Amino acid sequence: MEFLFKLQNALIKKTVLLLISSFFLFAGTLQAQSFDKGLKLYQQGKYKEAASVFTQIDTDKGHLFSGKAYFGLGKYLTAKSYLEQLDSDDTAELYLEAQYNLALADFQLGQYGKALNRLYLLKDQERKTQLVTDAINFYDDILHFLTMNQRKNAFQQADAPQIKYDLVNAAFGDVDYSIAKMLYSQLVQTKIDTTIPAMQKLSKMIRDSVSYAVEKSYNNSPTIPKGLTYNIGAALPSYDNDSADFEVARSLYFGFVLAAETFNQQHPNKKAFIRFQNTAANKDTAAFAMNNFGWNFNADAILGPLFSEPAKKMAEYAEQYQIPMLAPLANSDELDGDNPYVYQANPTLGSHGKQMAEYAVNTLNMDTLAVIAEKNTLGVSAAYEFRNRAERLGARVSYFFIEDFASQGFELTEYTKYFTGDSVKVDTLGYHELDGIYAPFTGQAAPTLAELLWVDLEGLSSTLPILGSQVWGDINVPKDQFDNRNIYFTESFYLNKKSQKVEQFSKRFEERFDIEANRFSMIGYDAAGFVLRTLNRIGNPALLKDALKNQPLYEGLISNISFEGDRVNQQVKIFTVSKTGVQPVLKYR
Repeated sequence: MEFLFKLQNALIKKTVLLLISSFFLFAGTLQAQSFDKGLKLYQQGKYKEAASVFTQIDTDKGHLFSGKAYFGLGKYLTAKSYLEQLDSDDTAELYLEAQYNLALADFQLGQYGKALNRLYLLKDQERKTQLVTDAINFYDDILHFLTMNQRKNAFQQADAPQIKYDLVNAAFGDVDYSIAKMLYSQLVQTKIDTTIPAMQKLSKMIRDSVSYAVEKSYNNSPTIPKGLTYNIGAALPSYDNDSADFEVARSLYFGFVLAAETFNQQHPNKKAFIRFQNTAANKDTAAFAMNNFGWNFNADAILGPLFSEPAKKMAEYAEQYQIPMLAPLANSDELDGDNPYVYQANPTLGSHGKQMAEYAVNTLNMDTLAVIAEKNTLGVSAAYEFRNRAERLGARVSYFFIEDFASQGFELTEYTKYFTGDSVKVDTLGYHELDGIYAPFTGQAAPTLAELLWVDLEGLSSTLPILGSQVWGDINVPKDQFDNRNIYFTESFYLNKKSQKVEQFSKRFEERFDIEANRFSMIGYDAAGFVLRTLNRIGNPALLKDALKNQPLYEGLISNISFEGDRVNQQVKIFTVSKTGVQPVLKYR
């Protein structure tokens, strides 16, 4: 019996061991299958789905790829929390790969000193694997990428004296002599050995300004690290499909996305991602969105929002986070203010007035002008800017009427009498002989005012040219009356349906989103395209705020963008109206 009892116990223990072994073997198989599934999703660029798989795998590889997946989503802080779970006691290859990816995350977060510290450890590896070679190249690229302020911060974060030396040495030849001397002084203060050949070389270079000038290269094209990611915020309201504004917001967003995808196809070593945040139509939601862009996405630029209230609130945070914000549709003269981080792609009415004045004086050779606009409308800003620019160009504005015509029953004759075509009246009544009339009518009453002004001019036998706002492109008058009068008006956007560029965009847009392109999708594409082209030129997003002001003319699908040193787009399109229809003037085609 005792023998049978011992045998039974032995069999039970063996069975339990087999069950435990089978369980772990089964669990390991499931984990391997899950990892393979996550890896496949990751390789397809489905980072969100991949992250949900990897985060369930509590292994070194699971933590590594969780971090890589969250990095792909632009969630750099979350990525770091997983990558930092690997330490030097783990498998060497996995640990080094985690350090490299941590350096990538630090770089995207603007922690350049921390990134250099990690890469320096990889540089020091005896075995020069592809990962180590990539780390060496990335290290060198960062050294030549930084602005002076970024270099200062990296210098302060650097752990090793060699990193501090590399930061200073990389700047020599690219900065002014006085800055080079200061950098050398800072290096000496770290107690670095000044007798080593490398330090003696720097000392010799800054011995005097003449010696330094020989080495100075004035390199204005910094090295751009491969894999650099630009995070562009899309600050737009989210609507139900039945909302009237749904189409506008959706089309703008899809335009942003297609511009980023086009950029990525054209620049394999850089990537741009559009990060959406709902701004709703109120300032509280907009404030939350802007904080999210600053904290979670480390946004390099913001596209949007649509409405003035959210825009004003977001503008405050744009300055605090130092993130440039480009509004694609807003044309308020109040939005820009003194905020150096706020740009408007849609020219203000003031810009319309200024550009029309330049065209009237410089192209049409108009010397004496009249201005008439409705009080308390956006057209008032255009009227004042027109007068100011015309007079600066040497013209004379003889009549300037800003009146509340609505309260006067839209009776214009008291003002239009000065626009007579009767030369006898002009002479006898002392009226000024005019070359043209600027009438920037806007608002609900604009069509009525335009038609009344036209009728008065016809009754006065006046053939004076009319210059004005977009309402003049839609004026409802008999076509035969266009023979005796030239009409010019300004628009921010113009869609040439015969353009091959527009045709190609429309085809790509429909293939990508399964809906037809419209003017808002093109406006979104142009706004995002302009920002991305600027980033491509300068490389470092820290330079974007000032670079936007001086970016060369961007000729888009539906709009041209050039700030000409300002923060409001100065590219207004001018059109002429005739009985054959509306045409852009030759200068602006």
